[in-house]
Amino acid sequence: MPKAYGNVTERLLKLEPGRSCVITSQRRVDYSVARKHAPERAWRAEAREGGWVVTRIR
Repeated sequence: MPKAYGNVTERLLKLEPGRSCVITSQRRVDYSVARKHAPERAWRAEAREGGWVVTRIR
């Protein structure tokens, strides 16, 4: 059965609290699918040259 979300969402869901990952995209990070699968989690994103640094804050 295929997974219900893409690579970016998978990376967000695997992040441990306090850890960060780099997402190379020019568009803002969309958390809607990640929130459906893990509503208790929260992330913060900072724009960097060439992408976003996303940190899980809880």
